[in-house]
Amino acid sequence: MQRRRRTKQRHLSPFLAFCIGSLAGFYVFGLLLGRKVIISGQSSSGETGRKLWVGPNAMPFDKNSAARNAKHLIVVAGHSTIISGDLEDAGEDESDWFLLEYQKGQGLPQAIKAHISTGINEAKRDPESLLVFSGGETRAMTVGSEGPSYVYAADAMNMWPQGSNVRARVATEEYALDSFQNLLFSICRFKELTGRFPTKISVVSFTFKRRRFETLHAPAIRWPAHRFSYLGVNPPPSTGFNLEKSMQGELQNAAKPFENDPYGCAGILRKKRLERNPFHRTAPYPLSCPEMQDILSWCGPGFIPKTMVPWYV
Repeated sequence: MQRRRRTKQRHLSPFLAFCIGSLAGFYVFGLLLGRKVIISGQSSSGETGRKLWVGPNAMPFDKNSAARNAKHLIVVAGHSTIISGDLEDAGEDESDWFLLEYQKGQGLPQAIKAHISTGINEAKRDPESLLVFSGGETRAMTVGSEGPSYVYAADAMNMWPQGSNVRARVATEEYALDSFQNLLFSICRFKELTGRFPTKISVVSFTFKRRRFETLHAPAIRWPAHRFSYLGVNPPPSTGFNLEKSMQGELQNAAKPFENDPYGCAGILRKKRLERNPFHRTAPYPLSCPEMQDILSWCGPGFIPKTMVPWYV
């Protein structure tokens, strides 16, 4: 019996060494790939190893009435939804986002992080602002909206500034299917949360979309130009982003169609909205913002009369 026990111990030690070596190799390999490997088990503090997205700088929405007292609406227009639970590198890794073919290799993760950061910085500068991340459930391959995806990414990347209540002034808009709706629906979200319409609007997106928002969308909803600002941010060229190509696509696929159809009610713009609404969601804003019913349903011809929008009354 004694001999058998010793033999068993001699064979067990190399086996354990093999297991430990394999686990260590797996961990190092994961680090080399630039991805974090979480190993289940208990930490030295007794907690199970896991990722906590709600970090130390998070706080309850509308803490100390920070949101409901807002006057300035800041809109970050969404462009994608998350498809990963590993978002600490969402500002670099394309595999964290559901990207269409034309979006790949164009620095979109870097652009998204820059847009989030710009919105946060703008909100930090103005304590009477409400930061709204806007974008609906646009992709049939994943169940999730663009607006919340940006907030999840910001939480995971710990982007909220210390000593600021910005996180208490963050909300999402989850029905917009294009840039016109990003703007219009976010105004209603502001009204839902504060009980009034904003006195000023700032929009964050790519630089090449400036003309679309400033000269097409804002005038179409009769928003006063002196109360509108645009913050354009692009990823660096080193990410693969091609500004010239993006400008050409903007002109052909968005600017020209919106020039002919400012409210996106027909043709290619209506088709895009249908394609981007695979789950047949219906925006509730005519009910929650009855003052906006006319502008929410307006399809022309021509721009809606100023007397029919509540911010001109």
